[in-house]
Amino acid sequence: MPADQTTFFHPALGFLLVAVVLPFLARGQAWRWLTLAAPLAALASLGGLALSMGDAPLELGRVQWLGMTLVLGHVDKLAMVFAAIFSLQALIAAVYALDVKSPGEPAAAALHVGGCLGCLFAGDYVTLFVFWEMASLGSTLLIWLRRTDRAIAAGYRYFLFHILGGVLLLLGLVLRARATGSLAFGPMDVTALAFYDWLILGGFAVNAAVVPLHAWLSDAYPEASAMGGVYLCAFTTKTSVYVLARAFAGLDLLVPLGALMTLYAGVYALVQNDARRALAYQTIAQVGFMVAGVGVGTQMAINGACAHAVAHVAYKGLMFMAVGAVLTGA
Repeated sequence: MPADQTTFFHPALGFLLVAVVLPFLARGQAWRWLTLAAPLAALASLGGLALSMGDAPLELGRVQWLGMTLVLGHVDKLAMVFAAIFSLQALIAAVYALDVKSPGEPAAAALHVGGCLGCLFAGDYVTLFVFWEMASLGSTLLIWLRRTDRAIAAGYRYFLFHILGGVLLLLGLVLRARATGSLAFGPMDVTALAFYDWLILGGFAVNAAVVPLHAWLSDAYPEASAMGGVYLCAFTTKTSVYVLARAFAGLDLLVPLGALMTLYAGVYALVQNDARRALAYQTIAQVGFMVAGVGVGTQMAINGACAHAVAHVAYKGLMFMAVGAVLTGA
């Protein structure tokens, strides 16, 4: 059925419901199969949205709150491409994680994926910020739930970096709303960015692991569990690539920043003797290519960055699965 304002089922909703329900289902085995329901529901929702789409973006899920119009479902081709690979990868990761002993990690993973999907369809900065923080909380819990001293320490550092990114984003959106009267999340005039726009860019750059704001990624990813690493590598940085492409396409500064990410992290990946740390640095390097493509800003460059992001979600997830299987003896 094509989606409209009354039938719109947000692709993130299933994940958020699973995140709430799973912690109460520790007994029995039903929770394992419930983790598969969320990505399947998201894929079904995306199918309905695809049937409704034309050339113009859809504006679904409008909510009036404190005098503001929040848009939970800004649906266009860019969002659909990222949402499709996110949902498919979430399904694959859920199958990979079926032998996890307790529902804590799958619940955190569902919160993380739901937050990232919410960011993809956010039509305003308030909605984006709320889902942004959900994703950050879920990913932090994924690291902490390994429950080793190194994981807890890495999780705290990860959380502090993402607090910084969230504060920059919040300050930027508040100042932007006061200056322009608009909370709409969309393309900016990159030739005339105001101070608040740079704050927003800084918030996005933290989550994209732009050098020198990258230490959280190479520090935390190797300390997560085998399952946690699969989820972390796939969603956080690609969500950041998406928001950069939506808001800052064509910003010249992103080209040298992306090149620096690729060169710096590529060299560090070569000298690692820990497989997951090497993959973490290689993730930064590959995201650098995407960031540079967004900075070029042409249609071909944006398409290339998006295609690279889709491929990276798929193959990097498989690489973390393989390394995780080796580490756990599966």
